Amino acid sequence: MTPCRGRRRTDRREAAVQSGLGLLGAGVAGAGLVWAVLAAGRGALTAGDIVMFVAAVAGVQAALTGLIQQLARVHQELLLFDHYLRVVRAAPDLPVADPPARLPALRRGIEFRDVWFRYSDEHDWVLRGVSFTIPHGQSVGLVGVNGAGKSTLVKLLCRLYDPTRGVILWDGVDLRQVAPATLRERVGAVFQDYMAYDLTVRENIGLGDLNVLHDRSRIEDAARRAGIDRLAASLPRGYDTLLSRMFPQDQDDDGTEDGGAGSGVTLSGGQWQRLALARAFLRENRDLLILDEPNSGLDAEAEARIHASIGAYRGDRTSLLVSHRLGTLRDVDRLVVLGDGVVTETGTHAELMARQGVYARLFSLQARGYADELPAAAPG
Repeated sequence: MTPCRGRRRTDRREAAVQSGLGLLGAGVAGAGLVWAVLAAGRGALTAGDIVMFVAAVAGVQAALTGLIQQLARVHQELLLFDHYLRVVRAAPDLPVADPPARLPALRRGIEFRDVWFRYSDEHDWVLRGVSFTIPHGQSVGLVGVNGAGKSTLVKLLCRLYDPTRGVILWDGVDLRQVAPATLRERVGAVFQDYMAYDLTVRENIGLGDLNVLHDRSRIEDAARRAGIDRLAASLPRGYDTLLSRMFPQDQDDDGTEDGGAGSGVTLSGGQWQRLALARAFLRENRDLLILDEPNSGLDAEAEARIHASIGAYRGDRTSLLVSHRLGTLRDVDRLVVLGDGVVTETGTHAELMARQGVYARLFSLQARGYADELPAAAPG
């Protein structure tokens, strides 16, 4: 049974039960009222008795309605808890070697060796024999049009999937022999599809490294480097402000609401992206840094500040950067250009511009778009 069919079946059953109970309650109340009126006509009940009877029926109906609502809520919560148990008890999506290989500290680099990948046998190949290396201590930029396979490479590197063919080697160790949790502990990443959690500012940043979740200075430093510190400080409860309107925020210690801030606040897309960057900045001393379109939702001024922060944070870390804004990749040590699932060019920015290939064409198109605007903007 599909989830949608199961949900519809549950909704129909709840509607039938609630309707049946409602009709039963109305029938009992109506029959009792008729009895009371007839009894009053015979002189067995006074007018006051009838009023008391009607009030008692109304009270019993209200109590039964509340009980039914509570039972429905308990039923929904039990369904949610069953879903939670299914998630936590689920088997690993990927095979885990027994015993898993030890993952050494990155000293030589990461190698993609003849990597092929498709999401299923019914899909076309996304990657077709990709081979390149990310040397230790250097930064590599991935370039390509939409659908070239850049984000897929990032997912394979984080072992969200395994290659269909070929291998990815971490200092010579096949990532398929490494436990996914061990690998991901050594990686700091910001994905294009970042997560927005219904938690406080501090918790949203602290999820980047649970070991320092309660280290306020570390969290504030990460927020400062991501350019989100001023916004966090201006919120009604600062870093303890709930970033959601789905749940009511707890009351203050004195039992009063915090000036209307109990319902939490919401952020814009660019603000959430800075929060995701702060989450990555919190993960210090990781072997590999992955940034997949970290500036896509930012305005020009914010992008310039964040680009400078990322450059300082990256330092001499081994890093992989993905961006459609090629100007942000000019200072990487090496560029890898993907096209139709294969590596078409590799080299530095200067080398690829001199080659006048795909990268030079894409870079020139973007640069021309800015240059065409300069004469018109100059008088202003």
